[in-house]
Amino acid sequence: MKHMLIADDGLVAEVAPLCLRYKLGIEVQAFFKPEYFEKILTALADHERIISPIELRSMHGPFCDLNPGSTDPLITEVTRKRMDQGWSFATSLNIQHIIFHNGYIPGFSPEKKWFPRAVKFWQEFLEAHPEPIEIHIENTLERSPTLMKDLIDAINSPRLTINLDIGHTHCFSKFGTVNWIKTLGPRIGYSHLHDNHGERDEHLGLTVGTIPIRDICYALEEYAPNACWTIEADFDGIETSLKWLDREGFLPKYN
Repeated sequence: MKHMLIADDGLVAEVAPLCLRYKLGIEVQAFFKPEYFEKILTALADHERIISPIELRSMHGPFCDLNPGSTDPLITEVTRKRMDQGWSFATSLNIQHIIFHNGYIPGFSPEKKWFPRAVKFWQEFLEAHPEPIEIHIENTLERSPTLMKDLIDAINSPRLTINLDIGHTHCFSKFGTVNWIKTLGPRIGYSHLHDNHGERDEHLGLTVGTIPIRDICYALEEYAPNACWTIEADFDGIETSLKWLDREGFLPKYN
């Protein structure tokens, strides 16, 4: 892996001390919630104060009901506005990585029509935001890795990679998470690690559910060695996940 981080699930004051204790980065998640936009100046100031000792920072951008490949130009406009806002928050917090959802809903919009609109959206977004923040597009409901593989290849930017969420692949795809990793390879620049039982996105600590965590970690090391790993478990599952990763030899050596 390149780096390891902890996602705070909006609990930045509780998670920041864990990041410092384990010498890990933090993924700030409060700013995907639209209600934060109404109190943004206070929220940004509070976050900057709390995370100031943490050098490695990522942020989950807005995603609720957004769709970069929408057939409706008004939806595309709202999607761009919200993501622009997320980008503004990221620059204010000196974020190095930002995560956005892919937004594709299988069976709702034909891939062949959705795909070129999404490519155009991301190319324009990258051009409008030249700052050196790495963007990671997260899989959500996709049934196979093909669409995201083709999307990254078509956009063809070194600043844009995939955030592989292994909980989503386990719930919503029958392709198998290890096969996702083999297919996407170095296109994976970031990964959300958590567990579930294959029925819903539970965000459990590692090894609590039915995801083959050990096999996935080895596959990420082999096929996406430069990806950042982020623990995205509920708060009670963070430390147990870190301890498991440590026992298995996956935590960075400086810990």
